[in-house]
Amino acid sequence: MKKVLISLVLIFLTMMVTGSEFNFDSVKERVSEFTLSNGLKFILLEDHSVPIASFVTYANAGGSDERIGIYGISHILEHLAFKGTSEVGTKNYKKEIKILNKMDSLFEVIRNEKNSFDPDNKKIAELEEKFETLRNEAQEYVVSNEFDSILKKNGGVGLNAGTGADSTVYFFSLPSNKIELWAYLESGRFSDPVFREFYKEREVIKEERRVRVDNQPVGKMIEELLALAFKDHAYKANTIGPMSNISNISRDDVKQYFREFYTAGNIVIGVTGDVYPEQLKKLAEKYFTKIPPGVRKSRNTTVEPPQLGEKRMTIYEDSQPWIITGYHCPSVLHEDFIKFSVLDYIMTNGRSSRLYKKMVTEDKAALFVGSMAGFPGNKYPSLYIVFSLPNTGHSTEELEKIISDGINKLKTEKVTEEELKSAKVRMKVALIKQMTSNRGLLSSLLSNEILTGSWENAFTYLRKIENVSAEDLKKLAEKYFTLSNRVVVKIEKKGGEKK
Repeated sequence: MKKVLISLVLIFLTMMVTGSEFNFDSVKERVSEFTLSNGLKFILLEDHSVPIASFVTYANAGGSDERIGIYGISHILEHLAFKGTSEVGTKNYKKEIKILNKMDSLFEVIRNEKNSFDPDNKKIAELEEKFETLRNEAQEYVVSNEFDSILKKNGGVGLNAGTGADSTVYFFSLPSNKIELWAYLESGRFSDPVFREFYKEREVIKEERRVRVDNQPVGKMIEELLALAFKDHAYKANTIGPMSNISNISRDDVKQYFREFYTAGNIVIGVTGDVYPEQLKKLAEKYFTKIPPGVRKSRNTTVEPPQLGEKRMTIYEDSQPWIITGYHCPSVLHEDFIKFSVLDYIMTNGRSSRLYKKMVTEDKAALFVGSMAGFPGNKYPSLYIVFSLPNTGHSTEELEKIISDGINKLKTEKVTEEELKSAKVRMKVALIKQMTSNRGLLSSLLSNEILTGSWENAFTYLRKIENVSAEDLKKLAEKYFTLSNRVVVKIEKKGGEKK
């Protein structure tokens, strides 16, 4: 009876997928693109059903583009992009900028003194007092959150941004009759940024790090996982950056990073909603040609070498135990990446998946188990991770054995056709559900444009899923799931280190 029920569910889901696939060509027809003379590319997804437009600016700049000394700078710049321009966010820009420049010069003096062989603490204290006086003077000219306020007064919603290992994304929505306001504000913050309140915002980011990492055991765990897994590639650094970097980065550092990575050719802008191609192009040429020209940044040449042996770490905290098992995997451009994505659905995605069924449902050894391919990013070779939280009375050692046994089983036995079909159908349903949302579809188009070279690759994903076979997954396990390719990080109860 159970097998019959599963078969009926699969048939129903397959019918849903087949029906949705039929409309893919019509969805693609709603997409248009153009590139300005400065190299800035626009992708438009039309939908005239409601008078709303959503905007996404996708910068090809993230944690993996950083280096020692400026780790965390992409995230800092993300915060500062909301601080306005020479026209927005200020009462008197000419007076304000003079003070900001004095602050930058003074900060450089303070930083050099602190990093000297024999720092003069008395001198540092005096300089910092002067710096604080300048900061208070500069604040008198600031109209706080004016960028946000203008949008809200005009019906704007969803204003936010996010920084990842591979990119930084900015987004919000407005009534479609306010599209010129978007063009004015968005072009301004990427052609005429002031980065005001930099030193104030830096303190906000330091507190964010304390909350997300320093005082959060799982945050520490993830940071240590990256540092352990990568020794050469920039994926080794947490996107928020070390506290020492945050404290030492200057506004001049941000301006230099901005000039290098926020050129027109290294940005893609997506628009979806009640907007017409001719309308968007006219506004783009009027406002966005002010962004400095450039080409898309080439991929980093640093390659993480093969791992020579298994790497392990145990963190002792007053916390619930956790375990993450990671294996090095290829980038999104490699043919094996899609196979890891299918494997997610077989191993942990859904109540019928192998590890969920074994660890959570049957043995009740874990409260949760999950996995993902492409951590912390997928522009470059990264990690396939399996993470789990033990239930009361069970240990991370027990979970590690179950995960290891489950992975080793992939090498000796092919997944069943029923498992494979179920995984593929659930993947397709999830993908199509994302594509029925304009924002979700636009995000997929933009990420494919940056990560794979063309937004059209978003529409080839279903075919790639269908081509994955049980034999492919067996070979995948044999190739990547080896001890020398493995990284294991655990959190154990404090006190256990004495045993």
